[in-house]
Amino acid sequence: MSGNAKAAPGKDVEAQKSAPNYGGVAPMPAPPLVVRKPKDSTLIVWVLGFLLFLGLGAAITMLIVGIDSDDDDSDDKTHELRGEIDEFDSDSDDFQPPPPSELVGIAASAASGINSVWEPYITLLLRVDFEAVRKDIRLLLTDSQDFWPADYGNYGPFFIHWAWHCSATYRVTDGRGGCEGGRVRFEPERSFGENANKDRAIYLLQPIKDKYGRGLSWGDLIILTANTALEMLGAPVLGFCAGRVDQIDAYHPTILTDRGQIPLADQPGVLPLLDPQVLGPLCTNAEGVNGTANPANTTEDIRITFALKGFNDEETVALVGGGHTFGKTHGACVDGGGDPPNINPANPWKGKCGTGIREDVYASGFEGPWTTHPIRWDNEYFQNLINFEWVAEEGQGGLTQWGVDSNVNNAIGPRAIKPFADLPPSINDTQPTMMLTTDIAFISDPSFKLLVEKFAHDMHAFNETFSNAWYKLTTQDLGYNRCFDTGDLPPVQEFQHPLPPPPLDPPAKEDVQKAIDDLFKAAGPQVEEEGWKPLLVTFAYNCAQTWRVTDHSGGCNGARIRFNPGKSWRANAGVVDEGTAILQPVKDQFGDSLTWADLIVQAGTYVLETANDANSGDPAIPFCPGRSDDTDGQDWEYLEPLVFGDFSDDITGLKDYWRRSGLTFRELVALEGRTRSPDQQRAMGYAGSWANDTFANSGTHSNEYFRVLTTEEWEVFELNGVFDTQLQFKAKGKQIFMKKSDLLLLEDGTEVAQDSITNDSESLRSIVADFAFDNSLFLETFALAWKKLMNADRLNGPTSNVCADVA
Repeated sequence: MSGNAKAAPGKDVEAQKSAPNYGGVAPMPAPPLVVRKPKDSTLIVWVLGFLLFLGLGAAITMLIVGIDSDDDDSDDKTHELRGEIDEFDSDSDDFQPPPPSELVGIAASAASGINSVWEPYITLLLRVDFEAVRKDIRLLLTDSQDFWPADYGNYGPFFIHWAWHCSATYRVTDGRGGCEGGRVRFEPERSFGENANKDRAIYLLQPIKDKYGRGLSWGDLIILTANTALEMLGAPVLGFCAGRVDQIDAYHPTILTDRGQIPLADQPGVLPLLDPQVLGPLCTNAEGVNGTANPANTTEDIRITFALKGFNDEETVALVGGGHTFGKTHGACVDGGGDPPNINPANPWKGKCGTGIREDVYASGFEGPWTTHPIRWDNEYFQNLINFEWVAEEGQGGLTQWGVDSNVNNAIGPRAIKPFADLPPSINDTQPTMMLTTDIAFISDPSFKLLVEKFAHDMHAFNETFSNAWYKLTTQDLGYNRCFDTGDLPPVQEFQHPLPPPPLDPPAKEDVQKAIDDLFKAAGPQVEEEGWKPLLVTFAYNCAQTWRVTDHSGGCNGARIRFNPGKSWRANAGVVDEGTAILQPVKDQFGDSLTWADLIVQAGTYVLETANDANSGDPAIPFCPGRSDDTDGQDWEYLEPLVFGDFSDDITGLKDYWRRSGLTFRELVALEGRTRSPDQQRAMGYAGSWANDTFANSGTHSNEYFRVLTTEEWEVFELNGVFDTQLQFKAKGKQIFMKKSDLLLLEDGTEVAQDSITNDSESLRSIVADFAFDNSLFLETFALAWKKLMNADRLNGPTSNVCADVA
């Protein structure tokens, strides 16, 4: 309620008195419209011409709107939802957000040029005055609105919890999730039970989003609002990484998988930690495993849930404690919070407890604050946990929560003022603090309890651990070299696995190419006898194919393939030591000025470029130098290829795995036609490759793979190899072999959901047929795909790549 709004201290008081900042850009006046009166004799011609002009103008307008719809990847769904809600009668009891212009005094329409559809995102990002954004956010946080009044007169806890949930979808196993993309605005996230009523945050922030346009993405705005709230309430913030690129829907591979199922949040303990097909729940069921309210049985679920997000025990306790320092839970009655948006998109989370707002809010179903000062940063949460005995009880919302046990030493538990109490308050204007089963689990586990006691007695340790863990939570889906500095970007953190700078004096790529060529000439017949060429192609491909666009990790930059765990993966059997030995003379020749990462990629690229006759007219495959070498392989812990030929592979898993690369399916199918090493296939436990050793080891590069795949008759072949019994496909009557992943390309695969990232508008089988028929089409597609994959990890900022212009 606006009457309860409190002015922020210090400079924010003055900020509230000042007029809103419109970015310092005055709207451009429209040019005068001059219409000359036509002569009577030409009136009909003039009218027809004018109508034609109007029709052309309408067509152009539709084109611009269409472009804006495709390019403005942040607002469409929200405006669509607002339109559906506005269809309701304003006098009804249905939820009614106010017009954006009534919120915070910020204009709903941006200054001229802010939303230009012709300008790239990075240009618009550079134009945003982030200090002005922070000022507007501070005004918003204490300007309580009647349609959704702020608890305690401050929206800070509301936005902190929303950013927590937006970021907490991230999982380390496949890089899906996180707040980049602002997908919390869309299904399925907006209908997660943990996000009940969080759609109100969109309405509250929409005026700020409209004011600054596409340059201020929803992902950035959500995190920056939470950071600003934390600072306003006294919490430490390490810094802010801008540059999250919004998406137009939630199907991008960072959320949904083709398996289609998101596991129940109350059973995370049954989820395999390394299973890439499941989306880790936002939080462990606050009532404990399966709602049993058993803290001791809940600790392992908490560990698994947060391990999926990349957090250790100390980070977990600090993050939960920091989040539960602020605000309260909402469970005003047992009737529930109403239908989620996926059931009732026009009027979601209506609430069945009275008015559904103020004291009548139902969100999680639990009721009460964790501390006596829900809008103040302190370590009371931890002190309450260890200073009182807690007992399970039924809360106002009908769920099991925990209160102070008054039978122990006649204890009277701490109480907090109710969010909308009149001041000064009476005892009836307060409510007891509470804990959830997941909170009590922290003092039911010896390791967790030690951390609770540490933070209860050491505020400095809590501050430091929380600020670092919060930055990790909100940033780890972005990669280390994509952050845009708005003035408070911290140094690159360990969790981002930064790379050292590349050498200052790298050799010319022509010199390295000549050294590789000289190496081959000196080796003579050994090159083909030992299959050097297909092996070096495999070396480069296996190094680069670890890239995943979902969290911008992996790739060959750093040459982490040289270390464990990557070196020991089955997919790299017969690759790393063998490839390193071949290239060692070239590395020795140039020393530290030539990195292994550049050498691995350039060697594979050189083999492909020189595979056929120099006069064949094959498309060039450019090489972009400048990579660094890492000193370990830690960043590859969760990057092992999931599809490499086993009979357990299927078309759904193949496409699901491929989507993480950011390449199109046509590009990925082309890369399957790369030169392959028969010896390396045998090292993996297979009988051989799709071509005989003589042809494969020659390094010839053409569409022969697709011709063989589509013309031979394949039968199952069983081989007792180094990895137990191995099943493969064998061409009938010939000693050439295909893996299950190869034969999957002949499956239609159209039952798999399609998406805008891979532009999957055709079956894999049709792509194979195109390449089998047209060698030039294959080579051209392959060259582009190889360049894209080899350089995918060469990012420099939110949307730029240092190799983009290499030709």
